Amino acid sequence: MTSWHESLSTWGPAWAAIRDLEDPAAEQILAWPVGAGAIAEGSVMHLVTEDTAAAREFAAAARLTETGAAVLLSASTDELDLVPHMPPNTNLAEVPLENYDAVEVALFDRPVAGGRVKVADGLAVLGGLHVDPEGEGMQAELETVMIASLGEEAFLHGADVLYLVAGSAQAARMAPLGWTQVAEILSFKK
Repeated sequence: MTSWHESLSTWGPAWAAIRDLEDPAAEQILAWPVGAGAIAEGSVMHLVTEDTAAAREFAAAARLTETGAAVLLSASTDELDLVPHMPPNTNLAEVPLENYDAVEVALFDRPVAGGRVKVADGLAVLGGLHVDPEGEGMQAELETVMIASLGEEAFLHGADVLYLVAGSAQAARMAPLGWTQVAEILSFKK
């Protein structure tokens, strides 16, 4: 399996695509400590690192303001259950869009969850996994359904490796499902 370092030039733009980033020049996605450099006023720098303390120290010295943190997870499509096991009274809609594919889960025909995937050169990035308040209490089940559906789509398009950018709570829920934390993503703005 290719490491996140080696595939950053592929998964970084895919992550930007699932976030609907219209101006790629508005942000930098860099491996820390290898690639950090100057940041333009008003733009965003994402430092992907296994050493958050050193990355934060660098950012403080450069007078950058931390705007967020996320966890980068990885999984092999061979090791995940890619069959969506639908909770009662739910439906799944898969939507191919121009820049990525999306899924939406509905409970009694009311949308309660969604997520996105972008496939690129043998890997795929999942993100934007969300469960609306109407789906609370079913969060883990709905995330599992979305992961299975998006992962199957990625597998069918030749992706062997999946990356998921998640919050810390979501990352904790993904660990028992076959996901491994490979790095953290710290976001900064000047």
